[in-house]
Order: sequence, then structure tokens, then C-alpha cells
Amino acid sequence: MKRIRIVQAVVLVAVAAVITSCSTTRYDYDPYPPPPPRTSVSLIVTAGPGMVINRYHDGRYYYRNPSGWIYWRGYDNRYYLDRKYIHKSYKRYPQYNDWNRGRGHGYGRRR
Repeated sequence: MKRIRIVQAVVLVAVAAVITSCSTTRYDYDPYPPPPPRTSVSLIVTAGPGMVINRYHDGRYYYRNPSGWIYWRGYDNRYYLDRKYIHKSYKRYPQYNDWNRGRGHGYGRRR
């Protein structure tokens, strides 16, 4: 009788050990999400093959890049990034001075 109680106790401890070892007691921490990609855009784009150029309702031409940014055509047939996308950080770009000179060269200055 004592032997049966010992065997029962051992079986009970073994079953408890198996059940607890199968449960997830460890927390699987998700890694931090990757940082958002930096959006480095060109302030001036030269037209090339494969670019889809559209015409705005007032007659000006524009190019929309795959990210959705709009470039307006200037007199020199280059496309200048729309003013609403220019932030203070772009003033450090080497193209900024050229962009600042050429952005008003569309079909009339738009404000």
C-alpha cells in the first residue's frame, strides 16, 4: 500500500512536471520594430524615359514619383519638388540653391 502511494505521488509529480514544462512560461519578446526608412528625395529631377508626365488643369506639367511626391516642370525642362514637401532639413542639400532659383520658373508663379 505504501508502495502504491509512492508510485502515485511520483506519477503525479511527473505529470505536473510535464504539464508545466509544456506551457509557455517564458515571454517571447518581440524585437523592436525597425526604424522608419529615411525619405531622401531629390529636389530636382531630370525627365527620362519611363517617367509618366501628367498635365494639371491649369496647363502646367508635373511628375508624381512612386512615393507620391509631386515635381513641377520648370522652363529648363527639369522637374522641381513641390514647395509643400520642402522642410528646413532640405536647406542643407547641395541642390537647394538650384531648387530655390528654379522653382518659380513654371508657367507663372503659384503661391
